[in-house]
Amino acid sequence: KAVVSTQSTGTISEEEEGEEGEEDSNSLSDSEQGGFGEGGITLVGNVEGKDCIIYDDIADACVSLVRAASYLKSKGALRVFVMATHGLFTEEGLQLCVDSEIDEFVVTDTIDQTENLEFYPKLRTVDVAMIFSEAIRRVHNNEPLLHLFEL
Repeated sequence: KAVVSTQSTGTISEEEEGEEGEEDSNSLSDSEQGGFGEGGITLVGNVEGKDCIIYDDIADACVSLVRAASYLKSKGALRVFVMATHGLFTEEGLQLCVDSEIDEFVVTDTIDQTENLEFYPKLRTVDVAMIFSEAIRRVHNNEPLLHLFEL
């Protein structure tokens, strides 16, 4: 599996199943001039034969995410999953995703996705109500939030 950052400042690592302790970096960088168009993308690391996960905070126009997914597939990625904290999809952005090589797109339910789920069958949502309510409870009771970040 490979976790891929579309931000040039992103720090990511790749985890090989069954090979503990070995890490490789994978990063996509869009140049100032070219963006994720031809000649404007750099892949650091190897994604051939791997499932890739792209993460972003907000998914709206989705141009960079779709271009990154297409580029990863062209470099031999088996599947490309995109995960974003907030799905603020524009109509055009959602259509780009529908027509893209993204295998699954996961967002939290911080924004209602009911209509988008009907239009885009590869879209999935993650419920964050329990973690938010627990964070509020802990803050109210002056308890640490650290436990919310443990896997």
